[in-house]
Amino acid sequence: MTDGATGGLRERRMADTRRQLSDTARRLTAERGLAGFTVEEVCEHVGVSRRTFFNYFHSKEEAIVGHADDMLDQAARDAFVAGGGGEHAGLTPTLLDDLAALAVSHVELVAHDPEQMRSLAAAIGKEPQLLGVFMRSGAENERMLRELVTRREGLAEDDPAAAMAVVVFLAVVRHTSHQFFAAGNAHPFADLLHANLDALRSVFAAERPARP
Repeated sequence: MTDGATGGLRERRMADTRRQLSDTARRLTAERGLAGFTVEEVCEHVGVSRRTFFNYFHSKEEAIVGHADDMLDQAARDAFVAGGGGEHAGLTPTLLDDLAALAVSHVELVAHDPEQMRSLAAAIGKEPQLLGVFMRSGAENERMLRELVTRREGLAEDDPAAAMAVVVFLAVVRHTSHQFFAAGNAHPFADLLHANLDALRSVFAAERPARP
């Protein structure tokens, strides 16, 4: 087996272990609350050592949110960057829709099947402060998104349009996340996000008064 194949297999095994740890931590939180289980119990369920857990996560809370390396796959990033270019004035017309596709891909990786999405929602419902932990992971997401937007749009790293596009979009994502994880919500994340983006477009489409 080549070094590349061996490395790829190792990465897949590591990713699988991380996801199992997150899945178990979410399920136990939904059932018992954060104080109702230990890191050792999570490790016992997955069949790994405490040391392995702390190689990936600093706390139970971080395990519930998920590992940064599992937040966005390369194919989604490549598709987003490839959507730029062409002859147009300003940012590409599909930028918001393509950012939405990235966000949905992120959510699908964080909770990679419907059962895990329910477990994550139940965990946050049991321990509402976890939504804050989930949102604080957004600092790295903002940096990464700005880099992707500038690459896609062919802009300088400090371009204000790219910065504002990301800031506004992430504000919509935060609002959507609060709606999605609210008790009694039955709407998919993607539907809520697109509805909120449509509302945002209507605000920006409103006629602006002329500057004096």
